[in-house]
Amino acid sequence: MKVRIKFTKYGVVKYIGHLDLMRYFQKAFRRTDIQMIYSKGFSPHMLMSFASPLGVGIEGYGEYFDVEVADSEDYTLIKDKLNVTMAEGIEILDVVLLPEGAGNAMASVEASDYELEFHKENPLSEELLDKFLKADSVIFVKELKSGPLPVNVKDLVYDIRLIKENVLFARVNSSSADNLRPAALLTALLSLEGKNLEDYPYHTLRREIYRKNGSGELVPMGDVND
Repeated sequence: MKVRIKFTKYGVVKYIGHLDLMRYFQKAFRRTDIQMIYSKGFSPHMLMSFASPLGVGIEGYGEYFDVEVADSEDYTLIKDKLNVTMAEGIEILDVVLLPEGAGNAMASVEASDYELEFHKENPLSEELLDKFLKADSVIFVKELKSGPLPVNVKDLVYDIRLIKENVLFARVNSSSADNLRPAALLTALLSLEGKNLEDYPYHTLRREIYRKNGSGELVPMGDVND
């Protein structure tokens, strides 16, 4: 059976890359008595699928991965069994059973909530946000191997607002086709006032990741009931 696990990644562990995080969880499972299901072939590995890997230095309070365990396993005990083995900054928040036929975590991602906090000088203001909301388009240029690609950031932002004087909340498209990274959003936003993002140190926190349910609505990845 497959389960979806919600976890945090904050503090010093935010500097651990995705591959090392995968290895960390694999070792954590081995330190428990949870019966895992492995792939077949010459190099068996645990069947795991992470929703959307965090970049190094970004914290997450609503991260997800799917893993397959033996049908005889009591999935309600997995949270407590894993938390005993977790390092500081990584905590298992929830474990839910995936229904038959559910898409895997990575393929299901549609959107994410971010909080972007500026530390020293703060370039944010209600006036800047008003410019963004009233603009017909706000362009960010992606640098691809095939050449520069202009992207209208406004098409990829579902919600944006100041929650503190120096903290911007944004719900953005995170699908495989149209993933909007926080740095791209901020670059486009600050360009409206001729400001350069490199001049303003900031901290990124991802609060939640969303999928679409059967009605096409965005719901947290942990909500697996359509």
